[in-house]
Amino acid sequence: MPRLLNQFELKPTVELDAFKQAWNAFVEHLVKTGLATKGTPLCKRIPASGYDTDEQRDHTLMAVVEFKDQLQADAAWAAIEDRIEPLGALHREVISLVHEPVFTFWSEL
Repeated sequence: MPRLLNQFELKPTVELDAFKQAWNAFVEHLVKTGLATKGTPLCKRIPASGYDTDEQRDHTLMAVVEFKDQLQADAAWAAIEDRIEPLGALHREVISLVHEPVFTFWSEL
């Protein structure tokens, strides 16, 4: 099952509640249209924990989007790249609210 880890900071003028609404609308649309299986809730990093050893990044917010297989993940990426609406607008809204995003994509062996 492929997964996409999204790590980011909100732009200084963006309220967390506004971002949550945009994020949830984006993920709900992905799931509703069959372009993802689910998305985790928005998460806050706990950097002072002994578990967190990533010294290269200091992002404070993250979330994961899960796909059933690589075909579904590829279809979602194509829809975003092709700006298929309303997904394109939902994605642009999310991206407009964050800065310094980092994405990590992986799948089980």
